[in-house]
Amino acid sequence: MTFLKMMVHAALAGLYGGLVVAILLMLGNPGSGAAGGGWLGAALLPVVLLYAVASAIVWPLLYAAVRFFASHPLRLPWLSLRYLIGFHTVNTAPILGAGWLLLSEYRSAFTPGDAERLTNVCLWLSLAWACGALVTVLPRLRHHAWAHAWAGALALAALLAASGRQTGGSVGRMVTRAPSQPRGVPDDVGPTAPAGPPAATMPRVLLLNFDGADLDTVLTMHAQGKLPGFARLIQEGAYGRLTSVLPCDAAVTRATLVTGAMPHRHGVRSAAARRVPGSDTWFSVVPPGIAFDLLLSPFMTRRAAAASDRSAPALWEMAVRSDGTGNAAGWDVDLDTAGPAPLLAGSETPDWVADLLDPDALRLKDAAARALVSEVARSGATDAAVLKALGGVEDDRGQGIAAFSFPGLDRLAHVFLRYARPADFGNVSGRDIDLYGPVLERYYHRIDGIIGRALQSAGTRGYVFVTATHGIEIAPIPRRLRAELTGGERLSGVHDRAPEGFLFVHGPEVMRGAVFGKGSIVDVAPTVLYAAGLPVARDSDGNILAGIFSEPFTSSHPVTVIRTYGARP
Repeated sequence: MTFLKMMVHAALAGLYGGLVVAILLMLGNPGSGAAGGGWLGAALLPVVLLYAVASAIVWPLLYAAVRFFASHPLRLPWLSLRYLIGFHTVNTAPILGAGWLLLSEYRSAFTPGDAERLTNVCLWLSLAWACGALVTVLPRLRHHAWAHAWAGALALAALLAASGRQTGGSVGRMVTRAPSQPRGVPDDVGPTAPAGPPAATMPRVLLLNFDGADLDTVLTMHAQGKLPGFARLIQEGAYGRLTSVLPCDAAVTRATLVTGAMPHRHGVRSAAARRVPGSDTWFSVVPPGIAFDLLLSPFMTRRAAAASDRSAPALWEMAVRSDGTGNAAGWDVDLDTAGPAPLLAGSETPDWVADLLDPDALRLKDAAARALVSEVARSGATDAAVLKALGGVEDDRGQGIAAFSFPGLDRLAHVFLRYARPADFGNVSGRDIDLYGPVLERYYHRIDGIIGRALQSAGTRGYVFVTATHGIEIAPIPRRLRAELTGGERLSGVHDRAPEGFLFVHGPEVMRGAVFGKGSIVDVAPTVLYAAGLPVARDSDGNILAGIFSEPFTSSHPVTVIRTYGARP
C-alpha cells in the first residue's frame, strides 16, 4: 500500500511535469494551434498523461531502491505536501533542463520574440522549482507544512503564468506537406518576382555542396599538392569559413544554405517532423533529452525532415522566377537518417571501391569489416547519382543556377574519422589504421575530381561555388561511451555543435587568391544571386559577401533589390 501511495504522489508531480512539457511543445512550435487544425488538442492530452504515468512508475521505483536497506518502514499518508514537493523537485528538474536545451540547441529555429518568450517561461518555472528544491533539501524547511505549501503555490503560479505566456507567440511556419521526393524546379512557377537580366546575359552559376568537409584538411592536402581542383579554387578564386546553424542537421543547414533564410523562416527547424492522427500538420521542435519520441511513438507519426520541406524558394527556383534556368539534385539525400548501410555480399561490391579501400579490407569476411565496405559503397554510389545529374547540365550552355549536394563525404567522415585521426581516439589498432586510415583522404581526391569537372564545365564566364554547410569534429567521449553501452551506432565524427563549413568561389569577377574571412551559410544564397546578376530579396537573412568580388565589378554592378521572392511554389 505504501508503494501505491508513492505512485499517487509521483503521478501528481508527473501531471505538473507533463503540463510543463506541453507548454514547451507549444512554445517550440509557435502559432501551431491555429495552423494545425486542432493538432494540439489531440497531442497534448497524451503528452500530459504519459509523462504522469512515467513519473508514477519511475520515481517510486528509484525511491524504493534507495530505501531498500532502510532500518525503519516508511509511513506515508495518501496526500503529503512534503512528498509531493519532493517528487515534483526530482521530476521537474530534467524537464526544465530540456527547456533550456531547447533554447540552446534550436536557437536558429526561433524568432527573437519566440526565444524571449521561451526564456522567460523557463526562468519563471526554474525559479519556482528552485524554491521547491530548497524546501526539499534544507532541514529547517522540509519539516514545515507552510514551507511546502508556499513552494507548491509558487510552482502553480509559475505554471499558470507560463501557460498564459505561450498564447502570445508569433505564428510560426509549420510543415504542412506530406513527405516529398527529391525534386527539381516545378513548371508552375508564378511571376512573383521581377525578371532579372536576359537569359543570354545571365552568368551561369554552379553550386556544389559537400557537407562534412573540413577546411583544415583541404588546406593541408592542398599544401601537400594533392588536390589540383581545390588548388585552382584557392589560387584563382576566393575562400573562407562559414558558420553553420543549430540544430546542425542536414535538412536544416541545407535549406538555410539554398534559401538565404534562417530556419524559423524557411520552416525546416529540426531533423524530424511529427504528426498526430487526424491532422495534416507536421510539427518539428520537441524538448530534447526526455524521451519525447519514445513515449509518444504510439500516438504520432515521425519521419525524417528534408530540405524540400522548406516553405521558402531555393536558389534554382529564384532563378526560374527571374526568367533563368534552374537545376538541382541531391539536397534531400541524408545518409545519416538512413542509418547503417545494408551489408553487401562480396560479389555486389562495385569495382571502384578498390580505389578507396585497401585490397586486404575487401577480402575480410567478418560483419564489421563488411559493414565498412558497405558504407563506402553506398556513399560512393549516392554521390555518383548526383554526379550523373551534374553531367546532365555540364554541356547545357543555358544560363542560370544549378545546385548539387553530394552527401557521401559527410557519412564517411562520421564512420571513418577514427581511422584518419587515431591519436584522438587511442583505441585504434595499427592494422585498422593501415586498412582504413587512407579512406577519407582518398575520398577528398574523389570530390576534388568533381570540382575539376565543374571548373572545366563553367569555363571562363561561369561561376563555381563550393560549399560545406558544416564541418566535422571528433565525437566526445561521453557520446562514444553511451553508444558502447547502449549498442547504438558508433560514430566517430559528429557535427552536433555546428563546426564551421567553408565557401570557395571561382569566376571571372572573383578576387584571385583572396581570403574573405568568415561568413555564414545564410550568406551564400544572396552572394550567388549577386554573382548571377539576379535581384536579392530584402527579406533575406543573409548578406552579400562582397569581399569575394573585385572592386571594379562591385563598383559597376550595384545590387538589385526586391521586396521578396515569396513562398516556395
